Amino acid sequence: MKSIKPLHAQCFFSVSRRGEFHQFLTYDYYDPRNYYAKLVYADEKKYLREMLRLMYGMQELLDTEVVKINGVRVRPRVLSVDMEHRGLREVPYITWLIWFKGRIKRGVNVFENVSEEEVAEYDYEVVWLFPKGAKVLEVHVPTDYEIVGDRALFIWARKGDKVGGLEKIVFEVR
Repeated sequence: MKSIKPLHAQCFFSVSRRGEFHQFLTYDYYDPRNYYAKLVYADEKKYLREMLRLMYGMQELLDTEVVKINGVRVRPRVLSVDMEHRGLREVPYITWLIWFKGRIKRGVNVFENVSEEEVAEYDYEVVWLFPKGAKVLEVHVPTDYEIVGDRALFIWARKGDKVGGLEKIVFEVR
């Protein structure tokens, strides 16, 4: 397992008017010894144990973060985890489905996440899509970002960038 290295990550957030935040987090890995391929294709019991380990490990990580919607702490929960391959057994990817809910109101809303500051070990992108009629007003993140249209937000970090700390997104729901 020590030979497995993360290559890249992508995260998609979809936010509903009812305050539901659906998060789809995918990591691509380099697995030169085919550890994950052997689990997927040969040993169902070990595969299921590994999926539980990955699910609980991600939940543990999420539990260290402080996530707030309009000043009220919410608790992201891992709903599911899946593993597949990108055409090569040496390139597995793992996807976590994460959900949380907060109170979204008409007018200005604030999403905040506080996590440990660190240096990115790989490139990653985060895409946010807010409800129809919403508008992203402010973004405070340590990396680059772009607001596209009113309600889409793209954030990206490159290997070596400082990431984490306080991240804040202010958005209006009309």
